[in-house]
Amino acid sequence: MKSAETSEQSQADLDTISLHNTLAERSGDNSTSSFRAAVRLQSGVGDAAPSSATNRLIVEMIARMPAGGEYRASSESIRKLESAIKKEGSHLVVDAALAKPSFCSSATYLVFVSALEEMNRRRQIQFEEGVAEKLLVTGQRDGFGVWGRWNANGPGTARLFVELHLGRNFTSIEQAQAGDFLKIFWNDQIGVKEFGHSVIYLGHGPNSEGNEVVRYWSSNKRGGYGRAEVPRSKIKRMLFSRLDHPEGINQIRNGLKPDEYLASMLIRSSTPEEMKKMVGIPASAISD
Repeated sequence: MKSAETSEQSQADLDTISLHNTLAERSGDNSTSSFRAAVRLQSGVGDAAPSSATNRLIVEMIARMPAGGEYRASSESIRKLESAIKKEGSHLVVDAALAKPSFCSSATYLVFVSALEEMNRRRQIQFEEGVAEKLLVTGQRDGFGVWGRWNANGPGTARLFVELHLGRNFTSIEQAQAGDFLKIFWNDQIGVKEFGHSVIYLGHGPNSEGNEVVRYWSSNKRGGYGRAEVPRSKIKRMLFSRLDHPEGINQIRNGLKPDEYLASMLIRSSTPEEMKKMVGIPASAISD
């Protein structure tokens, strides 16, 4: 059920929120057409093998996700996402097929909550009272609640991970494994002027032409839900988040304080140094 604050938002407000936060796929040279041509849909060939049980589960959840559908950043997509995640007692019922059209952060969030619920069902973790409700999407603004962090500009997912101690954040692709959540930045901006993509990392390496590519799953402008690969040269910055401690999600049972840093990413820019500090990455850490 939506909060009073959310129910008072107009459709135009929701359109603005979703358009700010769905992180349009554009390259650093602002050549949208050339970038789309560089992104290729692909199969599972060349995926890196996940080494942790949680990452293996995340990859399993990807296999259960629907394929295709339209990519669209709109209030309709937000409403469809809301309808795709329901609460039944202390459990979540996730029907991702209802979330079409979709966008990148909605796709990765569906995998995130699906993985948590699967672990909850298997009793590998156990949702405490109030947790399932806090994972619902109810139009939360940037920096508010779980979805309002996940969907925010800048390091939304990474901020959630460091706040709840869900796992570590890092920037080196050499440390990555399939099933890591990944924020791709297509340009040098972080925050209000950024262009980026919320994805789940699958691997990297040379393609059939010998060019280095990064492989991932998300909702993509070409084809909606599915796997894709992009030349590594098109990526300006990467921020990985690994779900090492899913039990940390129970810290949301009493709610989360507004994240002023993420809320401010709608109106200002951040620096790489500030972002690293906000997501718990030492300034001396090796970056990609």
